[in-house]
Amino acid sequence: MSGLPGLTTKELGRHYQHFAELGSTNDYLKENGPALPHGTAVTASRQTGGKGRRGKGWSQEPDKGLALSVLLHGWSPGEMGLLPLLSGLAASEAVDALCGVESAVKWSNDVLLEGGKLCGILCESRIAGERGYAVMGIGVNLAHTVEDFAHHDLVYASSLFSVTGKNPAPAAMAAAILNHLEPVLENYRREGFGPFRERYRRRCVTLGKPVRVLWEGEAREGEALDIAPDGALLCKIGEDIHAINAGEASVRGIYGYG
Repeated sequence: MSGLPGLTTKELGRHYQHFAELGSTNDYLKENGPALPHGTAVTASRQTGGKGRRGKGWSQEPDKGLALSVLLHGWSPGEMGLLPLLSGLAASEAVDALCGVESAVKWSNDVLLEGGKLCGILCESRIAGERGYAVMGIGVNLAHTVEDFAHHDLVYASSLFSVTGKNPAPAAMAAAILNHLEPVLENYRREGFGPFRERYRRRCVTLGKPVRVLWEGEAREGEALDIAPDGALLCKIGEDIHAINAGEASVRGIYGYG
């Protein structure tokens, strides 16, 4: 595949590689990142060794969904902390624009459609000297049916086809995500998270709900109150307010996935 149709970016996705099968698009970019240009995007029709949060494995069935990873060079460790929230926001906005739906975000970066998980995102980094590179992996359920999810015991999953009957091409979804992601990342590096905080709040279904926080090996229940200026999830646990940062804890709704 020579390029992504409909791509309007300046850098993201301009160097593009598509594979019929890969173990993991994220692993491919982590291994080859130093030799590839900033913005390289990789997709695979079938992914056999992908992984989600906290090391859970998953595989992408051929052409049922999008497996996309993007390489970001020149990011300092301090800048990388908010990539999960920014990527979740951009992916949710891209899905809505392309498919005419109203998706939401479960903190920090799962994209939901009608309460089910439509899109999972895994951001990883490698340090080289004072700066390094980040790899942002985005998986979107496109053509999966209700029967597919039941067969794999995926209770909280959804797909565009199972909810709306629509089945956009993986390449079209990849281009839409990259088109939304590039201005989000550019503005974040200029202005920080502030301009995105309210946009993220409006989409975040976690806020105002009881949650179970798996934190430092312990499960504790509380209420998700707000998104802090630095992107942390503010939770009331007992009588205290705790700021939970992306990557340090798992947050799950007590009543449903969100």
